[in-house]
Amino acid sequence: MDFLLLMPHNCRVVLEVDGSHHFATANRPDRHKYAAQMRGDRDLKLAGYKVFKFGTAELENRTAASPLLEEFFTDLFQRFHVHAV
Repeated sequence: MDFLLLMPHNCRVVLEVDGSHHFATANRPDRHKYAAQMRGDRDLKLAGYKVFKFGTAELENRTAASPLLEEFFTDLFQRFHVHAV
């Protein structure tokens, strides 16, 4: 879990940024690491968390990431009825 957002009505939102180190060992795919990631994702969801994942490639360029994140957070806050103060 990289970030935890506590939303209205006791909703817990997890944001994760996953790079290749989450799924690979020595730059080679590692099915055991991948399975561990999927297990962790299932555990969070079963515990009632809403999980949203981003790949590092989506966020490594600030100029490209900015509109993506703005749209995501606009949609997320709308979905969970979060209003600006």
